Amino acid sequence: MTLWLAIVAVGLTLRPTLTSISPLLPQIREATGMTYPVAALLTSLPVLAMGAGAFAASGLTRRFGERRGVLLGLVALALACGVRFFADDTVTMIATALASGIGIAIIQALLPGVVKANYSAARMTSMMGLYSAALMGGGGLGAAASPWAASEAGDWRVGLGMWLAVVGVAALAWWRAPLKVHAVAHGVTPAATSTTSGKPPSMLDLLRKHRAWTLAVYFGLINCTYTTMVAWLPPFYQQRGMSATQSGALLAGLTACQVVAALMLPWLARRNVDRRRWLTLALAATLAGLAGLVVAPDAAPWWWIGGIGFGLGGTFSLGLVLALDHHAHPRHAAALAAFMQGVGFCIAAVAPFASGAVMAMTGSFMPSWIGLIVLNVALIALTWRFDPQGYASALGLSRDGHTGQRQGA
Repeated sequence: MTLWLAIVAVGLTLRPTLTSISPLLPQIREATGMTYPVAALLTSLPVLAMGAGAFAASGLTRRFGERRGVLLGLVALALACGVRFFADDTVTMIATALASGIGIAIIQALLPGVVKANYSAARMTSMMGLYSAALMGGGGLGAAASPWAASEAGDWRVGLGMWLAVVGVAALAWWRAPLKVHAVAHGVTPAATSTTSGKPPSMLDLLRKHRAWTLAVYFGLINCTYTTMVAWLPPFYQQRGMSATQSGALLAGLTACQVVAALMLPWLARRNVDRRRWLTLALAATLAGLAGLVVAPDAAPWWWIGGIGFGLGGTFSLGLVLALDHHAHPRHAAALAAFMQGVGFCIAAVAPFASGAVMAMTGSFMPSWIGLIVLNVALIALTWRFDPQGYASALGLSRDGHTGQRQGA
C-alpha cells in the first residue's frame, strides 16, 4: 500500500459523518423531536470538537506517533458510525457527533505534518490538494449515498452508520502504508532557509504570535461558509420542494466541485509560493454562488452550488498549504497548521448554530446567506495580508529559520 493511497483512504472518512446528516435531517428530527437549534449541534458540535481536539495534536504525536495517532482518530470515527446504527434519541446522536468530531480533529491535525515530512516542497502542494480532494469527495459521498441507503433500507440510521465499513478499510490501509515521520521536507519555503530540526512550538507559543491568529481566523471564517452549507443547504431546498435525495445530490454536487478545485488550484499554484491571487479567485467564486442563492435560488441552483463548491475547495486546500508554507520543518509547520485548524474550526462551529437560530426566529435562511456574502468580501481583503516575503518575520524567525526574539507581527 503506497502512502498516497492511504492518505486518500483516510481523507475519505473525514466528512461523511457530517454531510450525511443534513439530507436526513427531517427524518432525524421526526424520530428524536429535535428543534432546529438542537439539530444544528449535529454539525456544530463535531466542528467544535475538531477545533478543540487539534490543540492536543502535538501531545498525541509525542505519545503515540503519527501512525498510531491517526489510527486512534479512526477508532473514534468507527465508534461514532457503529453507534449510529442503533441511535434513536437526541442524546445518543449528540454523543456520536462529539465522538466523530474528536476523531476527525486528531486525524486532521496530524496528516499535514505527515505530508510535509514525506514529500518534497514541489510535491507537498499537490499532495495537500489530493488529501483535500479526498476529504471533500468523502463529504460528497456522504451527502449522496446516505439518503439513498436510508431510503433503500427504510431506516435513516442505516444511512448514517454505513460509513463504518469505509473507516475500517481506511484503518487497514493506514496501518500498512510506508511512513516517514521524522524527515525534513527537501524543499524550503520563504519562512526558513534551513531544515535543521528543533523543538516544535507549543500551542502556548503560538498563542503569542499574531500571524498564527491571523491564519486561524482566516481559516475559520472560510469554513463558516462550508459548515453552514453542510448543515442547511439541503433543508433550504427541501423547503422549496426538493426531496431528501435531490437535495442530498445538490450537496454532493457542491462537494464534487470542491474536489475539482482542491486538485486544480494547488497544482496551478505550485510554482509560486504566493498563493494570494488563487485564494482571491476561489473566494470570488464563492461570492458569486452565494449571490445566486439570494437573488434567484431556483433559477440555476446547480450553477450557484458549483460556484460555492469550487470556491470552498480552493480556499480549504490552499489555506492548509498557506500554513505549511510558513516553516520548512515538518513538525513546526504541522504545529502551526494544527493551531490554525484548532482555532479555525471553533470559529466555524458557531455558523451552523447561528443560522439555525436565525431560521427559528425568521423562518428563512436568506439572512444567513447575506451574512456569508459580507463575510467573503472581508476575506478577500484579508487574503492580501499573506505576502510570502513576510512569513519569517511574521513568525518571529531569523533568516536561517530559527526562532528569534520577536514574538509576533
